[in-house]
Amino acid sequence: MNSMKFYINKYSYLKKEIADISFIPMLMRRKLDTLGKAGLCTLYNVLDENTNPNLIFASQYGDIERVLKLIQQRKEEGEISPTGFSFSVHNATIGLFSLLNSIKTSYNSISAGENTLSYGILEAILTCKEKPTIFCFTENKDDLQSVSFYCSTTKSNEHAQEIMFIKEMNKQKDSFDDFISFLENKKQCYCSDLYTLKRG
Repeated sequence: MNSMKFYINKYSYLKKEIADISFIPMLMRRKLDTLGKAGLCTLYNVLDENTNPNLIFASQYGDIERVLKLIQQRKEEGEISPTGFSFSVHNATIGLFSLLNSIKTSYNSISAGENTLSYGILEAILTCKEKPTIFCFTENKDDLQSVSFYCSTTKSNEHAQEIMFIKEMNKQKDSFDDFISFLENKKQCYCSDLYTLKRG
């Protein structure tokens, strides 16, 4: 596949601050750390309740806050919290999202070093060839950043963005901020080392 047309029907992002997440049940909300809250916040903003999409989650480090707490707890107490461990696994955020919304399709969790965002986007594009897909990238190592989008091969609303995927090698590798600028129509293309996204 050298090129493909698809649509980003909805998107949501945040940086540094988490928006209102009061829609998440209180019992569950209290168990979430910053990464989980940010991911669920952007995921819910793009969810179309009339669909049962595939899900792709991407994070280079996952819930690093919780992992560091567990390491400290193990060191000091000799054991770790089972609940803390279950929420620390890499696919916890997307798994919880699928559970809360009774989504019964498959989901995938990706970590690819510094290429995590771009490879996660690539996985979402390839997956949406078969079925509408929700993608979420969330990171909290240095700065909190999260972006989610709903993509498909068909246009589902009048605000949908027509995007062309082009397989090509690039020296330029755009950042999270570049991708947000692309979504907001401030940049005409988004480049990774393996592909380019351009507006249709």
